Amino acid sequence: MSRLLAFFLFIVILFSVVAAVRVPDAAAGECDDARVAFGAFADGLYDFAGSELEQFLAHYPDSKMATRARLVLVLCSLKTGSCLKAAAAFDRIKQPFRRADFKIDAATLQLSIAECFLRAGERRSARELFAKTIKNYGKSDAALRARFALARLFFAEREYAAVKRQLSVLRPLIDSKRAQSLRLDRQAFYWMAGLTDYNLKDYAAALPVLLKISDHAAAYSLTSKDKQDLYALIVESAWHLEKGALMLKTIRQWLRIPPAEIDSERIVAALQLTADCLRGAEQPGKIRDTLIRVLELPLGKADKIAVYDLLVAVDGKKGREKALKGWLEALISLHTPGTTPRIICLESLLRLDYQLRDYRGVVAAGRKLSAEKAQFWSDEKLYFPFIVALGRLNKCREILRYVPAKLPAYDTDRAAGTGDKRRLVLADIAGNCLIKLGRFSAAVDFYRSLYAHYKAAAVRIRILVTLHNLAPKIKAAAALDEWVAEEVMTNFSLGRREDEKLLKVSPELVILVAEHLFHNQEYVKALPALIWLDKLKLAGRQGERVKFLLAESCYRSDEPVEARVAFETLYAENSKDFKYLAALRLVSIYEARARGRKPGAGQGKLEKLYRDLLAWESDPAVKRELKRKLNALPTLKKAKNLKKAKSLKIDTTAIKQ
Repeated sequence: MSRLLAFFLFIVILFSVVAAVRVPDAAAGECDDARVAFGAFADGLYDFAGSELEQFLAHYPDSKMATRARLVLVLCSLKTGSCLKAAAAFDRIKQPFRRADFKIDAATLQLSIAECFLRAGERRSARELFAKTIKNYGKSDAALRARFALARLFFAEREYAAVKRQLSVLRPLIDSKRAQSLRLDRQAFYWMAGLTDYNLKDYAAALPVLLKISDHAAAYSLTSKDKQDLYALIVESAWHLEKGALMLKTIRQWLRIPPAEIDSERIVAALQLTADCLRGAEQPGKIRDTLIRVLELPLGKADKIAVYDLLVAVDGKKGREKALKGWLEALISLHTPGTTPRIICLESLLRLDYQLRDYRGVVAAGRKLSAEKAQFWSDEKLYFPFIVALGRLNKCREILRYVPAKLPAYDTDRAAGTGDKRRLVLADIAGNCLIKLGRFSAAVDFYRSLYAHYKAAAVRIRILVTLHNLAPKIKAAAALDEWVAEEVMTNFSLGRREDEKLLKVSPELVILVAEHLFHNQEYVKALPALIWLDKLKLAGRQGERVKFLLAESCYRSDEPVEARVAFETLYAENSKDFKYLAALRLVSIYEARARGRKPGAGQGKLEKLYRDLLAWESDPAVKRELKRKLNALPTLKKAKNLKKAKSLKIDTTAIKQ
């Protein structure tokens, strides 16, 4: 009795469970098997239900409940993760079947099978089933979801053209309520759309999508990393479209991220692209403030170098020399000594400091360069400002270590005729250093070697003047002056206009020649040079000496009139050095004139000359002679006699009284 009651209860429960699947009329055994399988499914016994359904279909393949059994078998297989069984059972279902009959549509069922394969890692099978769902049920919700899932698969495998085909169908409805009901992830959609267009190099399509994500970053709950990924894509896309202002705006948004979370390498790379774009648009200065802000971040060495390089480019373009100097110094401190980038920075700094007249900076950079760059002393653009700066700082001993020892040998062919102006400047600096250090003989040797090299007349004149000025400071002064005079006489002529122009600037050389001829008693030859010099109206002792030599040469050349006029000029001008000599020579001239004329000619002038000479003379013997001559003057004798007569008359009167 108890067994019968239990069986009765089982039948009641079975009927209540399978009521939802509406078992049709069938044979008793077939019906019982179906009820057992469907009941197990309703109880969640999916493994048991599946095996029962497989047996049922094996025993009753043509049953009216076969379609329903296969459908439930598909559901059981999905519940147990048996994707292959589910797919096989689905393929055997007679299509189409009505949703009203089974409470599920075929498209959703096939989509569920595809998702099962995807969860199981069977991506290939999943792709095939997603594609099949789209093909068979293209207008259904399941097909749209299949497109989205398939797009994700293609995106993961970087098949961007396939991704774009799927997303293009979904794009019109992604912002609609239908997309929400389909549970399509809008953030994922836009990420895929933006990255797909970006990877397909369709930057014009990618940029608006990426900007849309950026505008709704808060709604999407983007992390700092997500934002930086997004900003990097926006910057690069904008770079391809030459939108420099947008790039700069994006980087400024990037800098709102907490500094500790910023990927310095990526933001610096973005800055380099932005600077490139702005440089092309001739707006490089717009990025300057942003670059300085980025320097406040905890940057690595390579990133700092990149930012400083950009600042050097920007401030170099704008001519901000003092700021540029600071950036170059920072770069030099970051680069390893001897490396090409450091050497380039040192070269730039040296030239900049020279331009700014910061000679200490030039010297500091030059010393580093000379130690780190093997070809430093062969590059005139580097060693020239370095040595000039050393000269400005009076570093004579250091200069003499380099000039001429370190400099390239003279190129005789190139220098012939005109000379090397820059090299001559350095030579002058070195020569002046020898003089400052009191090494006069060495300076003479140095300048004579320069004279042998340079052929330009103006350069040679300058060197000869320097040697002439050095002559009094060495023992062989006379020999050096004689050599200088010979060089001037041999190579320069007052008859050539070019030479005359040069010699006007350096009249001391013509004076030297005139003195040389004078000392050699070649007075007639000396006269043209002295007359030319006299016309220059030189001031001071130099002019007085020219007048004296001219007067004396005229006197010795038997031209007394010209000599007298010249000596009288010297005498009248109260020449400190030559008045005495002029007076002596005028005495000789006037005495000669007095001897050749009637007595008393020029006696007044002689008397003044004698008296002046007596006042200046210190030699007693000469003074006695001058007094004798003075007393011997006829006019003076007559005056004495008159005075004597007057004195005698007075004396007689006195006696008479």
